[in-house]
Amino acid sequence: MMTIYILGLAAIILLIILYRKTRSRKAFYGFTLTILLAGAIAYFAWPAAQPPQEGMSEEQRYAIMQEQQVFAAWYEDYQRDLNELDRNWQWYHHILESFKEDNISLQTVYTRLKQLELDSIQLRDRMAARKVPLELSDYTYDQTAQLLAKTNDYINAQYRTIALTKAAADPALMPTKDQAEQSRLLQNVMIRESPVRLFVAEEIEAIRHQLELPQEQSTPSQDDIKTE
Repeated sequence: MMTIYILGLAAIILLIILYRKTRSRKAFYGFTLTILLAGAIAYFAWPAAQPPQEGMSEEQRYAIMQEQQVFAAWYEDYQRDLNELDRNWQWYHHILESFKEDNISLQTVYTRLKQLELDSIQLRDRMAARKVPLELSDYTYDQTAQLLAKTNDYINAQYRTIALTKAAADPALMPTKDQAEQSRLLQNVMIRESPVRLFVAEEIEAIRHQLELPQEQSTPSQDDIKTE
């Protein structure tokens, strides 16, 4: 459109020059009419500038749908391990609470914590071996990697707490025979070593927003986001 305006301005200047130089007014008017007709034809025939299309192309939509499938498969396995992580932690607290209430012996505490430690090792190693899919886009890959790093840090801290509590519950190394005092010692290890909660809702929210198609964009409910 700017080109038409420039050409029009040039035509006006040219007409002014011709008006002053041309002796025949009929020739001038005939030339002017020709210029006006040509300008009108150019104006209406010139293709209008197209506004940028909103949304995304079919190729972009397909790429996101493919990425959704890749991440969903990865997240399903991740969530399964996260649920096991939660069960391990609940079982750990249940063991100590049962001993605090004098419902189980110190030997039972030690035996259960020893098994729980083995389960935690398996979970830790399995999560550590988990890789972020290379098919993800750069942004989704980075967010998923950060989520996985946070989870691995938490699993290591949880495993350390369980292992130290198990070591403290070893009947052969327990420095006192008093059950209440034994419980207090184990509770102290739990309080001192327990990690803070695992917060990965921010990464999950960012990933889900990134993978949403335009008509799907909405705020996920809290029930959809499971964190430890």
